[in-house]
Amino acid sequence: MKAVLLPAAALLVSAGLAGCERHAHTSAAPHPVSGTPALQDKAAANPGIAWFAGSLEAAFARARAEHKPVFLYWGASWCPPCHELRATVFSRPDFIEKSKLFIPVHLDGDDPGAQKWGEVFHVLGYPTVLILRDEHTELERISGGIDMSQYGAVLDLALGDVRPVQELLASVSAPTAALSADDCRRLAYYAWDDPGEGTDTTRLSQSLSEAVERCPSQSSIERMRLTIAATAAQVDVEQAALKAGKPPSAYLSMLLARVYALLADPARAVRAADVLESLGDAFFAAARRASGIDAAELLRRWESVMDAAAADARYSDADRLDALESKLRAVKALSPGRTIPAGLAASAERRIDAVLAQAHDEHARASAVNSALNILEVLGDDAKADAILHQQLALSKSPYYYMPDIAELEEKRGHKEAAIEWLARGYHESQGAATRFQWGTQYVLGLVRLAPADEARIRGAGLEVLGELSGPDRIYARTRRLLLKLDTSLRKWNEHGEHETTISALRDKLHGVCADIPSADPARKSCSGFLAKA
Repeated sequence: MKAVLLPAAALLVSAGLAGCERHAHTSAAPHPVSGTPALQDKAAANPGIAWFAGSLEAAFARARAEHKPVFLYWGASWCPPCHELRATVFSRPDFIEKSKLFIPVHLDGDDPGAQKWGEVFHVLGYPTVLILRDEHTELERISGGIDMSQYGAVLDLALGDVRPVQELLASVSAPTAALSADDCRRLAYYAWDDPGEGTDTTRLSQSLSEAVERCPSQSSIERMRLTIAATAAQVDVEQAALKAGKPPSAYLSMLLARVYALLADPARAVRAADVLESLGDAFFAAARRASGIDAAELLRRWESVMDAAAADARYSDADRLDALESKLRAVKALSPGRTIPAGLAASAERRIDAVLAQAHDEHARASAVNSALNILEVLGDDAKADAILHQQLALSKSPYYYMPDIAELEEKRGHKEAAIEWLARGYHESQGAATRFQWGTQYVLGLVRLAPADEARIRGAGLEVLGELSGPDRIYARTRRLLLKLDTSLRKWNEHGEHETTISALRDKLHGVCADIPSADPARKSCSGFLAKA
């Protein structure tokens, strides 16, 4: 059910390809809709913020004329963390006031050209928030956390004539480099969980470690957050080796020991709860194998930090549930029996019931539901998850968002046809060009996995879904990655050549869709490579 593992406690979250959130994915009659959300709908979704009403290029022109940075919010109408932003950040009077110092732009992933802009700025997930100069240089990519005073301070720094954060990070390797407290704050609150496509993660981890040494001693919280971010990056580097049973490297062991030490002070560590949560299961697996770390003590410390976060009234309901989920994952990974005690599981379910019984606006509820579903996945309570998902179908303005999750539960029960029907319904009810291709890809992948012998249905669905790419500037960023995923699945399905007729039809369909794309356009390579013969 879960496809994107990102820090859910952040007020501003960058996420990955399969969705915008940690929980995965994505009227009975199908109603495909093309086009984009109207500007008035965006204003209604985010009251109080004077979102720029023109194109992104026009926004950059306005930024040049007014000598302001651009605050670019890239989101989607169905995305729960985007709802969390609206409920906890965009509605705040202090944020609304601060937004006047920028040119604020809301770019929906289904807007014309949005995916191409995603390629330009190396972003995939919803939501992503970037602070940009008027010539498109990125100054900051914000991950946030619950501390709004720090969040505001980072925005204030971006208003000055500061170096791009990547340039700032690159400078730490110089022998005489020293970082100011402001430099450290910018680095510590950057979204290192999603630093941009093509980032050298090995180098990133090393640079973040160097930044810790270059920060002044009084920047203790920033040093802590950078240490955790360096650890997360290195865990990602060594993830395949760790899965194969190998011990962590000496460098990773050093970072693990530092995080272990930081956790000894829960009152302080709670200020980095959002980045701690990004460490996840791979971190626990590495820590169990690291010398000098006692798994039982690590679990005790982790529980103390997450209990503090879950009880902190400054957090939203969703954030507090996310802290509880992190605690449960730690118990499952680090306890001797690798199981969650019945009493703790029952307490977690009572907490879910209490949160969902509260009155929330639609944005806060969507985010809380998302967090609740993540907990239920850890607990293995599929029945309760199914009940919540079906309830959301009636409550949500984007019910198709929940349909792939219902399909996954049906698949777990062995109900293959029911799973396919939910995937098909999710696709046919989804709205917006990029969204429809994403949900359509899930549908085709489901058919290949669950009904590989039904060639006619796979062919029909594949042709229909590829047709969603008809239109300018669509085969970029998320859609490009999804196209590669579809290519991989179909090639494996046809590895013995028994489905060549269908493969040829799908290849020809995309070539026809791409016929008007100029040969120099990078999207043309994605088109020509799709299901291409060796």
